[in-house]
Amino acid sequence: MGGSKLDVPLVTLNTGYKMPIVLFGTYKITGQDAIDLAVDTALDAGYRGFDTAKYYKNEAEIGNALEKFLPKYDLKREDIFLITKFPPASNTEATGADRLIQESLENFKTSYLDLVYVHYPKADERANDDPENFANRRDAYLALAKLKDSGKIRSIGVSNFVLRHFQEIPKYSSVVPAATQLEYHPHFTRNDIRKYCKEQGIYFQAFSSLGRHHPDLIGDPVVAEISQKHGVNPETVLLAFPLSQGIGIVPKSSNPDRIRENFNAIRFKLSQEEIEKLNARDKNKYYISRAHGWEVL
Repeated sequence: MGGSKLDVPLVTLNTGYKMPIVLFGTYKITGQDAIDLAVDTALDAGYRGFDTAKYYKNEAEIGNALEKFLPKYDLKREDIFLITKFPPASNTEATGADRLIQESLENFKTSYLDLVYVHYPKADERANDDPENFANRRDAYLALAKLKDSGKIRSIGVSNFVLRHFQEIPKYSSVVPAATQLEYHPHFTRNDIRKYCKEQGIYFQAFSSLGRHHPDLIGDPVVAEISQKHGVNPETVLLAFPLSQGIGIVPKSSNPDRIRENFNAIRFKLSQEEIEKLNARDKNKYYISRAHGWEVL
């Protein structure tokens, strides 16, 4: 990866490829000007990876911004880790994966994607209890596995899947997911999934580590105690919580100061005692309204 004022630590996926432990999240950042500012600031701060999805509708803008700003920081495509996600399709004859991935390659102006997730365990238009959900997510995963063999995708994974969805995968594919991305913070520690992923060699990546700034999480007494003890803000404590356990994060912001502040959380390390105190705050409480993978049959 390219150099920076503070080099971001790398993790090695089960495919052998290396991924930054911190990537820049781009959810709800739209419009070329906003994307340009965010990408320029992120590269300057030290981010060397970007996380997006079909659902975010900003791949092309990110591709334009990377084309514009990578040379400014003496970086090339291979210095950057790109993640996108696509949903299962509701038709069983074709997932549309070939078309969607080709579209992403063109949007990013690249010949390969570093990691692609199946974004959710069902198609958008299907009900949670639709009996076709299994077939749709299976077909989406198998299509990604095929594209991985073609070289267009280096690693594949699943997002918002719960334990039973993970346990289905070996029944239809020999390809173990390289990574997963889930809501994760001290109020929602996903212990069963983390245990399974560790056993299977699946890298665990957290999204919404700040719980959309929900006051119950930001104002948690243990978070406040650690924050005051070290003279850092609660957000830094919450981002350091996964990082100190080797869990990746994808913090998002369109505010330049916050973008830099989020990246600098990698400088702050929690003690084992502090990690245990925060883990003990688990309430099985989620703050992201859309990410209810556990409701999907």
